[in-house]
Amino acid sequence: MNKKGFVFIETIVVTAILLASLVLVYSLFVSSNNNETRRLRYDDMNKLYQTYYLKQYLESFELDTLKARINDTTFYQNIYPGQSDLFGAAYNGEKKFFESLWSDLHIQTVLLTTYDVSKITECDSDSTAALCANTNLMTYLRTLDNDEFDGYRLIVEFASKQSGEACTTTANCFYYYANVKVGA
Repeated sequence: MNKKGFVFIETIVVTAILLASLVLVYSLFVSSNNNETRRLRYDDMNKLYQTYYLKQYLESFELDTLKARINDTTFYQNIYPGQSDLFGAAYNGEKKFFESLWSDLHIQTVLLTTYDVSKITECDSDSTAALCANTNLMTYLRTLDNDEFDGYRLIVEFASKQSGEACTTTANCFYYYANVKVGA
């Protein structure tokens, strides 16, 4: 009887089992790593508080004018410092405060959207082309539930270094996301 053939077959079987085990361990590692990244950067408690208080601040102004602009072709409104239709001419001090708040919280983007963000994440409209270029934001938006709530959603993108300081380049930035409901 030729034992060399049996040893060769046995080696192939053991190698296949080890390879399958390594692939399983690697896929579990990647999955848990992605879940941990989501846990740290998506809807972190600290960022949720900051987003909530930003919402409270913005609701004291004319968010209704921005809500009225959201329709079947414009799925979101971008809120940014110096926005004249949000604060009005009489609120120059508030503009400066908002710019300071924007800078201190390391905010990159503030969006007022309908609660259902699925039309934004489809990226098939010219009005969403600018958002679709931001892959980190799109990844976050795709994780959100689009339940039956009829109101709006305030979505904030924060960017900072791991130490919590402001980013100087995009290479050393970590992006964090949070969202809160805005009225009905």
